[in-house]
Formats: sequence, C-alpha cells, structure tokens
Amino acid sequence: MRANFEDLRAFVHVAEHASFVQAADELSITQSALSRRLQKLEEVVGARLLDRTSRRVGLTAVGEAFLPSARRVIRHMDRAMTDIQDFVSLRGGTVSIASTRSVASTVLPAAIERFNAEHPGMKVRVLDGIGPGTSRFVLDGEAEFGVVLADNEPGELDVMPVLEDPYVLACHEAHPLADSAVVTWSALSGHGFIRMAPGTGNEHVLRRKLEPLGLVPEWVLEARHLTSLMAFIERGLGVSAIPRIAVEPFRSARIAIRRLADPMVCRHIGILEVPGRSLSPAALALRRIVFEELEQFGRDNAVDASEVRPD
Repeated sequence: MRANFEDLRAFVHVAEHASFVQAADELSITQSALSRRLQKLEEVVGARLLDRTSRRVGLTAVGEAFLPSARRVIRHMDRAMTDIQDFVSLRGGTVSIASTRSVASTVLPAAIERFNAEHPGMKVRVLDGIGPGTSRFVLDGEAEFGVVLADNEPGELDVMPVLEDPYVLACHEAHPLADSAVVTWSALSGHGFIRMAPGTGNEHVLRRKLEPLGLVPEWVLEARHLTSLMAFIERGLGVSAIPRIAVEPFRSARIAIRRLADPMVCRHIGILEVPGRSLSPAALALRRIVFEELEQFGRDNAVDASEVRPD
C-alpha cells in the first residue's frame, strides 16, 4: 500500500485545523472519507500520527516529526502544478529551440521578439550549432524542435522545408568579380576560393550539387565558421560562396555580394521534429512564428537576375 498526495494533504489540514470538521469542509469531502485517508496514511507510516478524542485532535510525537516533511511535499507539488499550468497556458516556463547559426543570427531575433510580445511570461532557450550538432539537440530532447539544413537530414526525421536559400558570391569590393552583378561558378577559377571546412553543412551542400558538374572551386584557404571566413574576405584574402541568409550579419562596405549562377545552387532551411514526439503549446506557438518569419525572409530577400550590387 502507498500513500498518495491527497492522503498527505488530509493529514496536514487536520493537523493545522486540529479539527476533522474544518478539514473535511475545506477539502470538500465527508468526515468518513477524511478518516479513511488518514487511516491509510498511518498504515503506510506504521504509526499513529494523530490522537483523536471527542473533544480535540492532536499530533502524536510521530505526527509532529512528520508534519514539516508533509507540508514541504505539498508545497512542492502545488508549485509544480502551478508551473506546469503556467507552461501549458503560455504564462510561464521555458521553451527550447535548436537552430543553425546563420538562422539564429538573422531570422530568430525577429521571431523571438514576436513570441515575447505575445507571451511575455515565457523564456526562450536557443541552442545554436553547426552541421549535425543542431539536429542532435532535438534528438537528445534538449530542444523541442529545430531549424536546420533540410538537405542534410536523414529520412527518419521529420523535416519540413520552408525557405529556399541560394548561395551568393562574397568578395572584397575591390575584387575584379565585384564588377559583375552575376558571376558564374566557372568564373571563380583562379580567384583564391575560401571554403567552409569539410563536415560543415554548407560544404556538404556545395560538394553534392557542384561535384557532378565538375564545378567545385579549388580552395586556397579554409574556415570552420562564417565569422572567420568573412573576416578573410574583408582582408582581400579570397572569395567564397555563402548562403544568402548568412550575409546579413556580415554586411560591410568592404564586402560585395553578387549573384551566383550557372547553376543557381540553393540549400533549403526547414523545421525539424522527432516523429511521434508531441510539442508543448509554447513550442507550437514559437514554431508557427519561426515558420512565418522564414517565409517572410524569403519574400524580402528573393534573388533574381535583376539583383545588383548593394550600395
């Protein structure tokens, strides 16, 4: 036999009121039901907790020792129920999202700003990573869903592509390729290509799309993070192909962004979930907003043949 939460609550109410009548009334149960709860609790404990007479109800020595622990359990349970109710109703709690770093630094700020305005009591934890590490946050349960490169995810995961993200050329403003609004992949030959390190999502996409065409640029410099890559470009150390969405945090008067064509190579940004794993109400609300912001970014930053160099 086990005691349950309501048995503990019955004991605490009787102890605090020193009255079966008041305790039963406050708990909205009959006195006989209250007595059964207390009897069950005493059987589990293995000792009497209350001394009952016709005139009064008092604690035994065991009851005195047990009361602080029983109160603590009830406080913790009540707090836990309040917290989960706040979380379900989006009044409080924390929701976690995994994201590729390029999306985390461009689309997520606007999405989180909207989410905070709609649900000011909620906290958001962003787990940003590169390559497979982003998906691992979701698979391990650290994040409820993720924003990932849909091109690189295995088929057993649920990935919903949302944004088509074309690769563009980034070069120094004084570089000869900066004179053209559109640059072909074949034209990159001999211009000192800076590649992302093997194992990164960007390198994987480019190699898969360009290798069959014999258009993978010969690299002279390698970087693992876009921050380093863009710093190299700003110093005139070479040129590179980066996703359009990753350009925004690195806008600089010394870096020119041009369209890449023949072929236009795109990666796809999608929302990752684990099949069969339900999202919390907070995660559902945040996912909706992230989806809308990704779509809006695509509309605002469409790349076509008319694109010219930024001012």
